[in-house]
Amino acid sequence: MEHRYGMVALVGKPNVGKSTLLNHMVGQKVAITSNKKQTTRRRLLGIVTRPEFQVAFVDTPGIHEPHTRLGKAMVESARGSLADLDLVVYVVNASQKPDEDERRIARTIRESGYGGSSGKLILCMNKMDLLKAEFVVQHVEAYRDLLGVGDEDYMLTTATKGDNVEKLLSMLVARLPEGPPAWDEDALTDQSSRFMAAEFVREKVMQRTKQEVPYATGVLVDDWIEEPGGRVKINATIVVERVGQRAILIGKKGAMLKTIGTEARLDIERLLERPVYLELFVKVREDWRQNPTALREMEYME
Repeated sequence: MEHRYGMVALVGKPNVGKSTLLNHMVGQKVAITSNKKQTTRRRLLGIVTRPEFQVAFVDTPGIHEPHTRLGKAMVESARGSLADLDLVVYVVNASQKPDEDERRIARTIRESGYGGSSGKLILCMNKMDLLKAEFVVQHVEAYRDLLGVGDEDYMLTTATKGDNVEKLLSMLVARLPEGPPAWDEDALTDQSSRFMAAEFVREKVMQRTKQEVPYATGVLVDDWIEEPGGRVKINATIVVERVGQRAILIGKKGAMLKTIGTEARLDIERLLERPVYLELFVKVREDWRQNPTALREMEYME
């Protein structure tokens, strides 16, 4: 078989498992995950390389109704990713029937030229472990009718367990054009180590905090110092919008911030494959999600 290469976008609502799916296929964490909506804030590539193929997956923010400049930038990033692609994988929560948001996203996909009749659309019904047996046929037919995909164009998966993920990968690789790889064989993502480090810190905030705090948090890497002996010293600032949010993140006697820092440091060390010294600060910047300058600093806007 000739070598295949292609660009494939993962598209869907927030919190349907796009980033978890991507990480499983890449074999390493390249996109942060949490059980909260809108964890992914900007487009990124996750690259899967095997001897017979290479796939550059475009992980996109969940398409939703935005209420801030940040939210608008996220939705624009997701929609802008639907250009010059070989395939679109539409990821849905299999345990839920299509709602108005799903219908809106389906229209966007069709308008972008990736409808079922194009042969460039695969339906991934994720979280099948939450789908009750008596609703399988009903939900599958509902999503197939919504997207117009055929019998061979959908797959039920559970990304958290890896169930059917390799089958999904094989399904989409078979639809990719022949061509040489575009990335080095050891490339896993197009994101910088600096940006990934900031994302790992934000992931721990998303996982450890509740209510408005995860959504009002951004992270800036202030200093990245390569020290003699190979250790990397990183100073980063966690930005929040309210004084009360700052207090929550710091925690009693600094306990919350210490936990976030320790967990993030371990992920960064796995990414860089060397020791890391991570120091975190927390700063209040009112309504930064509405501030274009702040969004550009955090690389959420160009």
